[in-house]
Amino acid sequence: MGQSSSSSTSHGLNFFPFLPLPRLSLAADHPRHASYYPLPLPVYLWGEIWLFFIRIEAMTPTASVASHGEPKWEFSCDFEVDYESEKKASIVYKALVVDKELQPDKVKRAMSNSDGKLSIHFEAVEARFLRASFSAFVDVLTLATKTIEDFGQEEDF
Repeated sequence: MGQSSSSSTSHGLNFFPFLPLPRLSLAADHPRHASYYPLPLPVYLWGEIWLFFIRIEAMTPTASVASHGEPKWEFSCDFEVDYESEKKASIVYKALVVDKELQPDKVKRAMSNSDGKLSIHFEAVEARFLRASFSAFVDVLTLATKTIEDFGQEEDF
C-alpha cells in the first residue's frame, strides 16, 4: 500500500485541518498553575454540525490520589445544550440521567435541566477518563436528540 499522508500534531490527529490544535502546557514547577485548552468536538444536532469548544482545567500533572487515599478531581468539563423547549430538554434529561458512570471512582457527572437547557458537569481524576466519559455521553446525547427530531411531532413541543 502507498504511504498515507495525515495531518497530525504532536498529540494526535487533527480532524479539523483548518483549526490548529493547541499544545498542552502544564507547568509542574508551579503547584497552582492551571492550563486551559479548547477541544473541538463536532456534534450533529438538528441537521447542523455544531462545534463545541470545551475548556478543560488541569491543575498540576501530579498523582491522582491524595495522601489520605481519596482521588483528586483535577480535570473538569462543563457544557450546555439549549433545546429551546422545556419539554425536549426534560425528555433528554430523563433519558440520560438514569445512566450512571461506569467508573464512579474516576469520573463524576452532574446534570441539570432548566429553562429548556441541559447543563452537564464532568470531573475526572485523569484527562483520559474525562475524554472517554464525555465522548460516550455525547454519543447518547446525540442519539436522544436525533430520536426526538425524527419521531417527535413539532406541535407536541
